[in-house]
Amino acid sequence: MNQNLVHHRGHVVAGIAGFGTYVPSTRISAQELAQQANIPVERLTVGIGFTHIHKANDDEHPFTMGLSAAKDALLDAGISGEDVDLVIFVSAGDYDYRFWCPSSAIVRELGCHHAYSFEVKNGCAGGNLACNIAMGLMDRDSSVKVALVICADTLTRVINPKIVECQSLLYFGDGAAAVVLKRNHPRYQLLGFAEHTDGDLGDLLRIEAGGTRMPITADFKDWKKTYSTVDASAFSHLIDQVYLKEYLAVINRALERSGHDVSEMEYILMNQIKSSLRTHILEGIGMPQSHTYISMDEFGHIGPADCLFTMAKAHREGLLTEGKLAILAASGLGFSWAATIIRC
Repeated sequence: MNQNLVHHRGHVVAGIAGFGTYVPSTRISAQELAQQANIPVERLTVGIGFTHIHKANDDEHPFTMGLSAAKDALLDAGISGEDVDLVIFVSAGDYDYRFWCPSSAIVRELGCHHAYSFEVKNGCAGGNLACNIAMGLMDRDSSVKVALVICADTLTRVINPKIVECQSLLYFGDGAAAVVLKRNHPRYQLLGFAEHTDGDLGDLLRIEAGGTRMPITADFKDWKKTYSTVDASAFSHLIDQVYLKEYLAVINRALERSGHDVSEMEYILMNQIKSSLRTHILEGIGMPQSHTYISMDEFGHIGPADCLFTMAKAHREGLLTEGKLAILAASGLGFSWAATIIRC
């Protein structure tokens, strides 16, 4: 093989140059959800840790919310769509249409005339993964200098409070987050990355109807199967036996690959999970709760946008000190975990 044709550079670092967010204006309280589910509100406010979620209206969809967040991020970065070389659209749930390419529609709407685009699905770990995919493409293709990562979901549409098997997921909310990544940008640089999937949990969360195995035909009547249901005991086993161990493991692997120690970390941005589990994660890395951003109370869990959404909030509130190190961590349907070390 001609060694001159092999270009494994591995030296490009991407940094986040702009943040964008979007949440629907309609709020649903935990009290309302508890009444619909006929359960004590304390299961939601105390057990999970939220008082409200935001719910998309009929004219709000993953694409429309993602587009708003993307425009916000471009404005924050001081660039236009013409400057974007790569667009990645991330969702855990449905797109606006079942057979469609939302990233291509973003290219059209923002005027990203020379950009390449595609979608990423990795459950709620997808936003974290997409940022690292973008940096990897920058490393392999010198023409990719600016990437736009958009995460958007309407997860309230995949649950129904009246279905008992949905009640473990009542903290699902709607929203979007977007980031602009620039080659060698000095702030929010992505350093080490680690990921892991436990395939034994692959069927833990799914919507059975609507796929090729159970198409929704004219005579379809089992409407409960059009929502995401979960076996409560299996979900509890995941949380108790697997989740925390794997979450901490990917953080530690990302730290090792970055060449840094957990003691150097100043902050952690996470997907939004029940308060007791968040406490265990923080204890596992020796970080006080004041060094993470909690959006669960007001917004619930908004899918792969979560960790980028909380990062945007922390950035806007001046909580991320320039030059300090932080952890970006998330977990998602599949079941997968991902962590990135970031130099703020």
